[in-house]
Amino acid sequence: MLLLGLGIALFFLWFFAVYLGGYTQDFIDTVSLMLIIFSLLAVLTATRSFKVFYHGFRAAIFPKKDISKEMRLQAVSLFRLLSKTTGMVSAIGVLICFLNILYNLDFSDAGGISSLGINIAASFITLVYGLFLIAFVFEPAVFILKQRRGAGGAGD
Repeated sequence: MLLLGLGIALFFLWFFAVYLGGYTQDFIDTVSLMLIIFSLLAVLTATRSFKVFYHGFRAAIFPKKDISKEMRLQAVSLFRLLSKTTGMVSAIGVLICFLNILYNLDFSDAGGISSLGINIAASFITLVYGLFLIAFVFEPAVFILKQRRGAGGAGD
């Protein structure tokens, strides 16, 4: 179900991006993606939680895969940590873009001032990526894992 929800979310994002007059390639920024992905990999490395991430994500995607109560609780905690990390890194990415825009701002050139709005709008793509990961990957995984915990028995 998580993959189905992610697929539907990607379709709607693509549809509205094209419908509103944008091009799909305008929404792809590899630097922003790498900023978020490398920070998440750093958190997984620092906490040594690749195994917990793998088993928790697999249990969230495939309903037939069951994991132990302890692993499920660790996965819920890890996904919440990754959700918070993604939000913070996204905000830091937007601030870095703002600082870069302000540093390169040239008031003597009329073209530089007229493109200010476009540059500010483009700086928010990092935030879009982060919010997308939080809303469509990490939080649904937490919800699914917590829901399975309740269905596991009275002792869970």
